[in-house]
Amino acid sequence: MSKRRLVAMLIVVALVVTGLYGCGNKQDSGESSVAESSPSAGIEQENSSEDSGTMDISEKVELRIMVQTGLDPDTLPMFQKIEEKCNVDFIWDAVESGYNEKKAVVLASNDLPDIFFAGLTSDDIVANPELFVDMSSFLDLAPNVEQMFEEVPLTKYVSTYGENGILSLPQVTGFNPRSWEVMMINKTWLDKLGLEEPTTLGELEEVLKAFKERDPNGNGKADEIPMDWPCEYGHGPYCLTGAYGFVDDKNKIVLNNDKVDFLYVTEEYKKVTDYLHRLYSQGLINPEVFTTTDYSVANALSSEGDVARVGFTFGWSVESRTGKFTDEYIVLPQLKADESIENPLWACGPKERVNTSVACVLTKSCKNPERAMMVINEFYSEDFALQEYYGSSPEFVEKQPDGNWIIKEPENGTIEEQKLKNALVNRGPCYTSPDLENRTILPEELQARLDQDDVYADQRPADNQIFPTVKFDNEATEELTYLKTDIDKYVDQKSAEWVVNGGIEEEWDGYLEQLQKMGLDRMKEIYQEAYDEWLAETK
Repeated sequence: MSKRRLVAMLIVVALVVTGLYGCGNKQDSGESSVAESSPSAGIEQENSSEDSGTMDISEKVELRIMVQTGLDPDTLPMFQKIEEKCNVDFIWDAVESGYNEKKAVVLASNDLPDIFFAGLTSDDIVANPELFVDMSSFLDLAPNVEQMFEEVPLTKYVSTYGENGILSLPQVTGFNPRSWEVMMINKTWLDKLGLEEPTTLGELEEVLKAFKERDPNGNGKADEIPMDWPCEYGHGPYCLTGAYGFVDDKNKIVLNNDKVDFLYVTEEYKKVTDYLHRLYSQGLINPEVFTTTDYSVANALSSEGDVARVGFTFGWSVESRTGKFTDEYIVLPQLKADESIENPLWACGPKERVNTSVACVLTKSCKNPERAMMVINEFYSEDFALQEYYGSSPEFVEKQPDGNWIIKEPENGTIEEQKLKNALVNRGPCYTSPDLENRTILPEELQARLDQDDVYADQRPADNQIFPTVKFDNEATEELTYLKTDIDKYVDQKSAEWVVNGGIEEEWDGYLEQLQKMGLDRMKEIYQEAYDEWLAETK
């Protein structure tokens, strides 16, 4: 036996004798009768380190946590278990309505919580670094956080604020599809009309004409809507720029050979807009697509009623977009503009992603930062990962004897509805490791979306064509927000006008001149500077 392990065993024995135990797993606290009789004995932290040390936690301490949620976290078993395990009492300040106003008051005062959950932004931290603890010096108490940094390097990048150190921690959830949305078509209608799935924009146009003219839903009414999309959701039809082999990052930003550009000044955007006008002028697009801004109203058109009415559309998933008519639809791969296009692309996110960049922050008001950091380590444990996002164990998620986990099928409603009632979801910290992803059995709803994402597996852009997660300093953020708000509003307005009325060719030069006056070059420069810094730090 090594000297190091002998010393570790003696420390464990001493702690058992004195009744002190660490906020860790059985490796940390020992397989003692004291540990087995503890109310937290059954709670294991699978990815803790036996070198993380132990701490005297015999005295209960309070930790104040501010979180943006309409739930009462005190009632959630997942937090009750951590309180028992670490001998702490969480004092929750849970705010939903008016959170930003209260956050501003709290940041301006000396009455900070010990921990902020998601709700702060990187801008808040950049503007007030003196309020927050550099967690770098406490990472020996948080092996789960260190593991996350090692396995997903992006997490350390978004957590680090230059010489101020690690001032926040992100949220990373698993089972994320790479695609932002999918494109779907009514296969039942295709089969009824004897049509093949379209593979080019021209073929899609012919299919949409048939949908309009040949009563594919069979109700004897000319009520079919060949093409539709919810105006306030995602890209909608501008995913079709990928038919020309050109895609953006969901924020209209294009990356080509390490150079930043703006999708809505490209020839590909221009061609798709002209194509959409041609469809609109033939009555093939829902005429209310630009005026119905309530997503629930727009979505009802494709998901409710006696018969399906929409032939071709876009959305997060087939199920969320088409509702009761899901079985009639299939996901359609990206089309080609024409047969000359060899590699059409579908817009997607980078391989490494964080759900929330700022999910957990330790403030300098905390009187027990070591204990708080041990608790934060629990927030990034395997046991907590699925519970934070889907609901407490064993009611909503459960670990199996073989080490696998199950996210349970909802008894009523959808996974989305269930988790919003029983978990913090995007409002708190957690880390779902790649290994945990591989050991988790998913409900049908989640698995279906991943299967839909696989349709685009061969049409994803190369990594150097996807704009990454970057950081902006406070000044750049303010300037970017000012510029992008006006520019986005203008290009969205012009897109709608051109789809409905045409005229993009005649107005194109004036459109580009107006964007220059609005600061487009400066906006691209801000993105380019952030990208160059990301490239220098991560390559």
